[in-house]
Amino acid sequence: MTRLRSITRYLAALVCLGAALLLLAHTGMPQRIEISRGAPGSGAGLAIGLPAPQFELSSTSGETIALDSTAGAATIINFWASWCAPCRREMRELQQLQSQHPDSLRVLAINMGESADLVAAWQREIGISYDLLLDPTLAASQLYKVRGLPTTYLLDGRLVLRKVYYGPVSGRQLEDDLQRLARRV
Repeated sequence: MTRLRSITRYLAALVCLGAALLLLAHTGMPQRIEISRGAPGSGAGLAIGLPAPQFELSSTSGETIALDSTAGAATIINFWASWCAPCRREMRELQQLQSQHPDSLRVLAINMGESADLVAAWQREIGISYDLLLDPTLAASQLYKVRGLPTTYLLDGRLVLRKVYYGPVSGRQLEDDLQRLARRV
């Protein structure tokens, strides 16, 4: 009888573990998705093919930068934090992209809630020359419905949202998508 209980408990634990793994596998967030097109005014939030929400944030140099100042160039908006290891790897690749496309690409990396001093020190340490913006109240993060880090948005020169990447994205993937974007113009 005791042995039967032990086997039953063991099988119940295996079933629970299997169910948890199945749930995790089906609810995990994909690394890259294209958000379905929403109807204007539908309240659906961010949608591919619609204008990106406008914001104005301070940079680590104290300059105020508005999204509309990047119009005319493809824009990458990257939400990040210094404690996020994938964010750090991604930022180096974003630096390479910005260096390769100085006239046709603008990178805006928005830090989520960390101090200006910490972000500026990190920028110097890593050697990032593109704009690191501060979002101390997380207003821009909420506007863009950021659910995890890193989250990256690709906009065309008219500041229309073209692609969203949840989780790390490679420089190669961004380069490919920038090339596709350039062919659409």
